[in-house]
Amino acid sequence: MKSLLLFLSTVCTASLASVASAEVVVRCQQSHESSFFQFDSIPLPAIDDAAAGGNWQIVRGKPDNNSAPLSVLYDGKIPSNEDSPRENFFFAPGTAGGCIAVDLGRSIDIAQVATYSWHPANRAPQVYTLYGADDSDPKFSWNQIAENRRPDQEGWKSIAHVDSRTDELPGGQHAALTSDPTGAIGKYRYLLFEIDQTANDDPFANTFFSEIDIVARQDAGPKRIEAPELRSLRFSTADESYHFTVDLTAAPELEPWSQSVLQPTVQLWYPKIVAMLPSEDFVAPKTVRFRFLPGEKMEGVPAYARGATISLNASWFNREKKREAAGAVVHEMVHVVQAYQSGRGRGQNRQSPPGWIVEGIPDYIRWFLYEPQSQGATLSRNALAKAKHDASYRVSANFIDWVLRTHDDDGKLLQQLNADARHGRYSSDTWKRLTGKTELELADLWRNQ
Repeated sequence: MKSLLLFLSTVCTASLASVASAEVVVRCQQSHESSFFQFDSIPLPAIDDAAAGGNWQIVRGKPDNNSAPLSVLYDGKIPSNEDSPRENFFFAPGTAGGCIAVDLGRSIDIAQVATYSWHPANRAPQVYTLYGADDSDPKFSWNQIAENRRPDQEGWKSIAHVDSRTDELPGGQHAALTSDPTGAIGKYRYLLFEIDQTANDDPFANTFFSEIDIVARQDAGPKRIEAPELRSLRFSTADESYHFTVDLTAAPELEPWSQSVLQPTVQLWYPKIVAMLPSEDFVAPKTVRFRFLPGEKMEGVPAYARGATISLNASWFNREKKREAAGAVVHEMVHVVQAYQSGRGRGQNRQSPPGWIVEGIPDYIRWFLYEPQSQGATLSRNALAKAKHDASYRVSANFIDWVLRTHDDDGKLLQQLNADARHGRYSSDTWKRLTGKTELELADLWRNQ
């Protein structure tokens, strides 16, 4: 059966600043459900609104070296995925945000200001104060603010404060709409966005702003981007502990495979993986989203996981649905449960696990537990003699399997290895502590088995 994708947006608490009108209302919404911007009641970004014709400048702060120029904020386009630096504007890491301003060319009655962002983590929420100014003062400097001065000390009038952060996971798509039921939030020529970081303990918490709309009151309604027909498959585990959404919008032809193969594989193996990889104070994501993307957007990668979202290359899955497709999904689900980035934390002086551990554990679970009959990670005697245990993926999976079979006396080695990696404790000494032999000693024994 074909089904339309249901959107789950959270209306977030948004506080009002000292506003120009007591009627100004800020509405914030968050969505994790689509590969295209979609919110319960905030419209899709506009294409020909007043922002598109404005003169935009950075008034304070330093943009990130990987940021797109300010023009992405009013080009009427949305990013191709949730972590696309060159399709978003954002300030440099380690800085406390900054200010951007726009000259609309003349004072207009502004009906709405909408801002959109998208990222899998702390760069998704929006925290900023919106200011306005008219053109009545010829000496007003709209494109500069003196150092250590607040905008309201430089002639700007506070309109509203936006904070789309929630108690839920921070990532996803965020939208904030500032409006006034009377029809206009004020008459302004200039608008300024004083943008703050979304987390004090994360130097990478400057928002990925995707689009800013400024809609004039006299505008009959700007043209907006058009969303594709959305399709999804939704299911849960039998005990309702975990919930899953498969976004089929870009690959409706894969719906039968998703129902017959993907769904039962996920329902059975996601809880198994969670049980295999516990650690102190860690809770695996309860909701996981899969999305098929066109092959050209995946740049040759079959699949990847970011946070609790797994992106799947529709072209590759169409080719491999009878061969490697299900195994690739199992591999990516392990990445979701590993959660090494969130478990490690930023700015806490913890060690990142090496890539061969990050990829070796998922390939071990895939090739030796999920589909051992395929022998996809088996090495010939000649290949084994020349193999490097830290070559990653299948080779490292083979090494991990051998260590578990020969040195895992209490059956907890995989759990402890993962816990060290997740919580930033992993080092080459981990192997000595867990097995009594050094990493290199184990590697030599493995090659010469």
